[in-house]
Amino acid sequence: MKQLLFVDDEPKLLDGLKRSLRPMRNEWNMTFVGGGEEALKALEQAPFDIVVSDMRMPGMDGAQLLNEVQRRYPHVIRIILSGQSDRQMIFQSISATHQFLAKPCETDRLKTTIQRASALRELLKSESLRGLATGMRTIPSLPHLFRAIKKEAEAATSSLKTIGDIIAKDMGMTAKILQLANSAYFGVRATVSTVEQALYFLGLDTIQALILTVHVFSQFRMECASAFNLDRLWTQSMETGALARAIAKAEGCSSLEVEQAYTAGLVHDVGILVLATNVVDRYSAVLAKASAEGTPVWEKEQSEFGATHAEVGAYLLGLWGLSDPIIEAVAYHHRPGDCLGNTFAPLTAVHVANALQQEGVEHATGPSPAQIDTLYLDRLRMTDRVPVWRQLAREIGKETVA
Repeated sequence: MKQLLFVDDEPKLLDGLKRSLRPMRNEWNMTFVGGGEEALKALEQAPFDIVVSDMRMPGMDGAQLLNEVQRRYPHVIRIILSGQSDRQMIFQSISATHQFLAKPCETDRLKTTIQRASALRELLKSESLRGLATGMRTIPSLPHLFRAIKKEAEAATSSLKTIGDIIAKDMGMTAKILQLANSAYFGVRATVSTVEQALYFLGLDTIQALILTVHVFSQFRMECASAFNLDRLWTQSMETGALARAIAKAEGCSSLEVEQAYTAGLVHDVGILVLATNVVDRYSAVLAKASAEGTPVWEKEQSEFGATHAEVGAYLLGLWGLSDPIIEAVAYHHRPGDCLGNTFAPLTAVHVANALQQEGVEHATGPSPAQIDTLYLDRLRMTDRVPVWRQLAREIGKETVA
């Protein structure tokens, strides 16, 4: 049974939560407290899976509470449920909060958010890996892109287009900006799946503040990259995203699905950065074994960690509130047959794009490339489309070289 802790200084609001969530009492063990100090005492006395806190509270406010929860209990999922908060309080809570829900919040939406977060814990069964992902404030970016985004944000002539062009090249920045745009922090009510949409909703002033004041982006530490080629990882992610977009477009998908395919392709290997950043030595050993034996890296990850970078990345992006098609594509891009569904989806585009992109990479002395799951394509009755997609891969490869 999931253990939930609700924190609010308004007794009437807590009573309202108790009544509205009463039907969930057979699935959730719920504790209700009236402030931050009480919440920390409750956390000391019993383990909790999720904390849902108000923002404005006397003494310890929600931002302070969740920052402290992150420091002491990084594995706990942290959600803000609050009414209007000032800009400064919002900025203080961003790094420690997985999702922000605005009051008044429909009971069904609150339940769905909590149920989704709980389901993600089942996707990633390793408690230690969940702790790594849950504790991530940011996903590190390529150093030169990190410097470029800061320089552009500081410029007097800064523009959303230029900032967007930089963010759209980086998996870490893309994931973080989509997290913020899909939360209720800034009053966005639509589901946001592209960087362009995110920047449109947030606006230049907010983006500049997030970059320069809140520091929502971070730079990859080069000592963590000793075991793999960091530039190649980014190049492969860019190429996978571009090819996934082209494949989705060739299959007549909607413009939303086309852009979801691109975004999912760009961030599909984000779990590698979580592992490479947090368990440097163990992950280096995994990569070395995969290279020596000529086997896929994800298979060695499964042996070493009990999960692959795909599940790790999907778990983190799910906590951050990214859309289901993107999470599904990230989670199952190596094993699409494990996912339910018999129609073409962003997952299909990303799986095929990832495999075809790697076909063009020399693996004579390294891990074997990903393979297209033909049984999965047979299920979708799309095996005959592989030659078309392979031609798209060749064309995109030529563009990349050029």
